[in-house]
Amino acid sequence: MNPPSPTASAKRTLKKSDIIPDGIPLPYLQIIRTVLNSPPTVLDDFHPSISLTISYPSAHESVDLGNTISPSDVESAPAFELHAPSTSLLPITNTNTIYTLILTDPDATSRSSPKMSEMCHWIATNLTLSPSLSTTSSAVSISPLSHNLHKTTDELISYLAPSPPPKTGKHRYVFVLLAGPEGKELKKPEERPHWGYGKVRHGVRDWAQENGLVIVGANFFYSQNKKQ
Repeated sequence: MNPPSPTASAKRTLKKSDIIPDGIPLPYLQIIRTVLNSPPTVLDDFHPSISLTISYPSAHESVDLGNTISPSDVESAPAFELHAPSTSLLPITNTNTIYTLILTDPDATSRSSPKMSEMCHWIATNLTLSPSLSTTSSAVSISPLSHNLHKTTDELISYLAPSPPPKTGKHRYVFVLLAGPEGKELKKPEERPHWGYGKVRHGVRDWAQENGLVIVGANFFYSQNKKQ
């Protein structure tokens, strides 16, 4: 399975799906947040230095920047690989870096009425990576010690399988890879809805900032209930 590109094509898809801003300057974003009392996108703009190849092996499904996957195929936590174009772009990929993978639903309970947004579905942390040179290209492939996350990470929040309610349309389920220093104790969200912040459309952005984490990658899929 080929990894998605972490470059311009990935950013275009994230912008098109309103996961990151599409050319809106930060000062205007701040005004929008103040007026609406909620952020217009899931994440602030960032450069995806690592691409996430995420799969659900038991269902033979892979997450591919906006493909659609049935809720029945994502009942168990996924496996994943990380890929980077070069070590020069990854100054924080060393033994002192800890990675955290999260899954969030910005469309709970629906995209038109996101009163439970964001919903925290998963926080897997203490993920350490070991770089290995690729023999087929000039890229550097960064892979976890094991593709089974349960063997290599601590679950700060256990995996809650995506289960979009009936007649709520497609939900975006967004995986975000965060990086931070080794030894930093992460604060567990008080609850899953709104990631404990008590405000509509608030979640992973707030949590990452509170814990001093940097966004280095993202991937997502759509899922919806059969009853529409």
